[in-house]
Amino acid sequence: MKLATTIGDFESYTSCPAEAVAAFEGTGFKHLDYSFYSVIYPNSPFLGENWKKEVTDAGETAAKLGLDFVQAHSPSYNPLDPHFDHQAGMLATLRSIEACSMLGIRNLVVHSGYTEDYTYPDGREGFFAANERFYRSLVPAMEKFNVNVLIENSAEGNMGKRYYFMTGREMTDFIEEFNHPLLQAVWDIGHANMRGADQYKDICDLGCHLNALHIQDNFGTFDEHFAPLMGTCDMDAVIQALLKIGYDGYFTFESERMLNTAGGWPHRRAENPNLTHRRIANPNLALRRVAEKLLYQIGKFMLESYDCFED
Repeated sequence: MKLATTIGDFESYTSCPAEAVAAFEGTGFKHLDYSFYSVIYPNSPFLGENWKKEVTDAGETAAKLGLDFVQAHSPSYNPLDPHFDHQAGMLATLRSIEACSMLGIRNLVVHSGYTEDYTYPDGREGFFAANERFYRSLVPAMEKFNVNVLIENSAEGNMGKRYYFMTGREMTDFIEEFNHPLLQAVWDIGHANMRGADQYKDICDLGCHLNALHIQDNFGTFDEHFAPLMGTCDMDAVIQALLKIGYDGYFTFESERMLNTAGGWPHRRAENPNLTHRRIANPNLALRRVAEKLLYQIGKFMLESYDCFED
């Protein structure tokens, strides 16, 4: 397996995707996950007429540094929220599919919609039907640009009872009912750890439908997005399951909180309102790059321990 990580690691330290890509030089990482997660906001370049420039700039920067993009995360959008700007949400989602084609990315994570109308576990039928309609609306773009859309597991600690894809079996059921080769799955091991899940079983249940990973850690309650081995996730079970199913994708980190920023979610750094200035509330880019090198070494250690590391 080859290591990859999200350009979201540097989102808080840079002003655009191309700058985030440039920050990976010398960290060890060669393969990147393009994050479109935060592109929906007023006057966003991604929603404007020249939206492709941001994408091509990032691609050109990666090419100059000998890096490539191997997966992506779509914009944060809930298609089942009646209060969401659905015109912006669908536009951004469809553009992220096209952008993947521009960057040579085959796998794009697209979160399912959620609502209090379909609660876990009794709301399965309604949840499946509503999300089938949403994903069907993406199929023309998926087919046009030859991009796989991946559903993702979550946890009650994030979503309460409003979300259904908690286990590998549930995800496989939806994928097989949907019955389209371009709809597959990503497994987030941090979300599963929040549920105390048997990740070996979940990953085996996904089997050939598992196209990508989100590797992150936590202490089992909050979605902290730490680096693996900084929390309580059983990484042996994860890697052994991946080897069992013959997983041939990337070992992709989503561990952007191994250094937390002052306003970072889910834990905000305490601030004394009586202070006149703050010099170390946030780590700087140089320190984050040191952390990124450590993240790469953690991944290398884990995969080398199972004789499955590829450079």
